[in-house]
Amino acid sequence: MHALSNHVPISLSRPARRPRGTRRLAAIALLLAGAHTTLWAADMPADKIVAMSLPQLRAALDSGALSAEALVGAYLARIEAGDRGEQGLHAVIALNPDAMAQARAWDARHGQGKSSAPLAGIPFLAKDNYDAAGMPATGGSLALRTSIPATNAFVIQRLLDQGAILLGKTNLSELAASYGWYGYSSVGGQTLNPYSPLRTADGSSSGSAAAVAAKFAPFALGTDTTGSIRAPASVTGTVGMRTTMGLISRSGIIPMSLTSDVAGVITRTVEDQAIVLDAIQGKDDADGATVDVARPLSSLASGLAGAALAGKSIAVVDNFDGGSPDVDAVKRQAVAGLRKAGARIVELRLPKPYATLQPDLLGPIGLAEFRPQFEAYLAKLPAGQPHDLPAFLRALDGPTDRGTKVINPGRYKGLVENLETHTTDSAAYIRMLSVVIPDLKRRLLALMDQGGYDALVFPTIACTAPVVPGKTDPTFVCNSYAYAAGKISSATGFPEITVNAGWAPGNMPVGISFLGRPGDDARVLALAAAFERSHAGMPVAQAK
Repeated sequence: MHALSNHVPISLSRPARRPRGTRRLAAIALLLAGAHTTLWAADMPADKIVAMSLPQLRAALDSGALSAEALVGAYLARIEAGDRGEQGLHAVIALNPDAMAQARAWDARHGQGKSSAPLAGIPFLAKDNYDAAGMPATGGSLALRTSIPATNAFVIQRLLDQGAILLGKTNLSELAASYGWYGYSSVGGQTLNPYSPLRTADGSSSGSAAAVAAKFAPFALGTDTTGSIRAPASVTGTVGMRTTMGLISRSGIIPMSLTSDVAGVITRTVEDQAIVLDAIQGKDDADGATVDVARPLSSLASGLAGAALAGKSIAVVDNFDGGSPDVDAVKRQAVAGLRKAGARIVELRLPKPYATLQPDLLGPIGLAEFRPQFEAYLAKLPAGQPHDLPAFLRALDGPTDRGTKVINPGRYKGLVENLETHTTDSAAYIRMLSVVIPDLKRRLLALMDQGGYDALVFPTIACTAPVVPGKTDPTFVCNSYAYAAGKISSATGFPEITVNAGWAPGNMPVGISFLGRPGDDARVLALAAAFERSHAGMPVAQAK
């Protein structure tokens, strides 16, 4: 059985963060102090509550076997036990002080036996680059530690409108860019992988993935520019999807590169993924990408019923093999499982441009877009906040921060470089958007159509979870750039989902990805659900 690690003290050669952790523990204690002594009608252990799927939570809440207050209390207690201090995961960056009151209010409105919206009364976490009214939206950066939005991101507002309860915000690679320090921010410190204190939860949606794996919440919002939902999900044994560009709004989220930015969610099952995607997808006039996109004709969750692999044509991509013998072994096991389930397997080598998308395309686009798009977000912040990149950098250099907080040096260097790389009017940038990307989409779609492939399949990343900076792990092997495969979806906008496929030495989860045609999110989800069911006999990760 694959168990979540009991962490040992971690030293990152950085200043200790105990004072902030202590404040968070006090906040949790205050939230829990007001909880009723009898929180649920049935004798339901807390470890059973936090392990429930979304349909199970829905049934328990609607039947009266469980209250929203009990549910929020169970997750808060788990965060208190597993997230703070030297042995904690450092996945949760801030808590919503009103979460318990909102849970009680939902309980008061909700009649036992009354059916509710799928996510009503259910708590969730959000990556701290989402705006949430009344809570700081720091992006993990000390420069924005006092930035408190007055309104919610579109996705958060949709969830709140459907009765979901925001539990808190999660840590991330600072401003959603890792620069080698995966899951580290100057606000939240280093997020650890629930399966090993020597490993990170990758990035940049590190806290969201670690929190869901550790059962701090049933789902957590994330963002993905060039792999930032999929990679963390892959290395934590969770499910993450980069949907077709435009399916989900990005408004109210700190941008990285809007050519590739998408919002999304990390869950523990494919069914849970589909349920949340149904809730958050929709047209938003504030995000033009959502206006003209083709939307599912029916619920994504309803399309999972009867999903099967038999008769499906799967192209197994081999461009990205060789990064890790352990990941390659899991890939072979997964492909054997697909074949056993009745899928038609075809080995495929993609044309070279699909293997070098980061240096050739996405990197230059990101360098061109970050400053103007980030400054457009900063310009809308209230007085007293940095309103452009130079002011943001000055805020990071404040004397009160040095000696107690540290920004990733690589991230800081990248921000300085961004002062000079905002070249969205260059001929090269314009050609990338108007010629190169459309050609990549056309060629990939033609390849899939000619082969009759339902999906392309490949390991989500070529290696297991990165080692925490300053630590060593003899079980970690990585012989190549691990993230090349994930750039295909980022460059083309085609949907990709990752689901756990097995385990590597060192107790490390390995994810497998299914990539489909644009707008074919329902089919991609169905294939992943069928694969998940075919692996139902695998050991399931359990928290100690």
